[in-house]
Amino acid sequence: MTATLASAFQPGSRLRAVLSSPYFWATCALLVLFFCTMDAAHAGTASDSTAGSLPWEGPLKKIRDSISGPVAFAIALLGIIACGATLIWGGEVSEFTRRIIYVVLVVCIIVFANAMLTTTIGATVPTNAHVTAADLAAYAQAKLQPSAVCFGSGLR
Repeated sequence: MTATLASAFQPGSRLRAVLSSPYFWATCALLVLFFCTMDAAHAGTASDSTAGSLPWEGPLKKIRDSISGPVAFAIALLGIIACGATLIWGGEVSEFTRRIIYVVLVVCIIVFANAMLTTTIGATVPTNAHVTAADLAAYAQAKLQPSAVCFGSGLR
C-alpha cells in the first residue's frame, strides 16, 4: 500500500501532475464556492396556497389533463390494437423490438384503464372535497344506529 502511495507522488506520475496543476485547484475552489453559496431548496415549505406560482405547473397540468381525457382514451385504444396486431402478425421481430412493444402495450393498458375507470365508475376525487372531524363523528354515529339515516349530517 505504501509503495503504491509513494509511487503515486513520484516525479512524472499522473497524480502529481494533476495535483500540481493550477487548473485543478481553480476548479476545486470554484466548486467549493458554488456549493457554499447555494441556497437550500425546501420542497416541504411549498403548500397548496402557492400552487400555480411556478412557471412549469401550467403546462404540466395541461399534460396531466390530456393524459386522462378522451383523447388519451382513443390513443390508448389504438395503441392496444396496434401492439396486439404487431405481436400477432408481426412475423420475425427481434427480442428488443418485442420488449418495446410490450412496454408500449402496458402503458396503453394503464392509460386505457385510467380513462375507463374515470368515465364508467366516476372514480375521481373532487378538488374541493374535505372531511372534518364532525363528519367522521356523524358517520360513526350513523353506523352505530342502523335505523338512522345519514342525510343532512354535514357530509360533503
